[in-house]
Amino acid sequence: MTDLFHAPLYIQIENALEKKILNKEFLPGAKIPSERDLAKKYGINRMTVKKAVDSLKKKGLLTRKQGSGTYVTSNSKDKSGIYFNLSFTDKNENLGISELLTKKGIKLYNDVLGEEIISNNLFFNDKLKQSKKDKVFALHRIRRIKNKPFAIEYNYLPISFFPDAKQIDFKNISLYDYMESKQHRPIKVSQSMQVIPAEDKEARLLKIKKGIPLYYIIYHGFDKQGNAVEYTESYLITDKVNLQFTLGGILGERETY
Repeated sequence: MTDLFHAPLYIQIENALEKKILNKEFLPGAKIPSERDLAKKYGINRMTVKKAVDSLKKKGLLTRKQGSGTYVTSNSKDKSGIYFNLSFTDKNENLGISELLTKKGIKLYNDVLGEEIISNNLFFNDKLKQSKKDKVFALHRIRRIKNKPFAIEYNYLPISFFPDAKQIDFKNISLYDYMESKQHRPIKVSQSMQVIPAEDKEARLLKIKKGIPLYYIIYHGFDKQGNAVEYTESYLITDKVNLQFTLGGILGERETY
């Protein structure tokens, strides 16, 4: 179970409904179940459901019709947004952001903020299952689509597996392609996510206002031998990236949304 299950109930319901819309379980123009029926289905109160529905309305995915009900908007796949799925149940599935977007025909650009070899850092050594004397390669990047930033990534790799990482041009070379060339590409990944307000640093780098909601995602990557090869912290702008989440269950149900 990931940290996602500690998200507020309305966010869990919002994610569940959003995936049904994007996967066309609820077709464009279709009426979704009433808030009363959804509350009964998930065993929660109507105000929680209403909050989730209101959030999907703000995203443009749902439309309320007075006296009739709530409907999926006909243009729910807004082309200005970026839609992709992060699996939080299949630990054998790991597509990086670059690959997820490339599969959708979207070109991703990188701005390298900095690179550094870190020594004697107990936090990162612990995350990468290393001794306190081992070194870590740190790579900080802004991810852009054309000239618009949508994510910040802080990547940390063990130098023992990637000794020449400092010599690689990560503005033009995929991090995962490089890791694969060293035969240490992450195969199994543990992920956790929460929504947080942008602080001064993230707001400045992403060119947004302080306090704007961000997806904060942490990745722990392991290669096919079970070695810890990646610790990454990502910040994504919520109004530019529409994430779907594959969950193992919600509110006691054994369904995948």
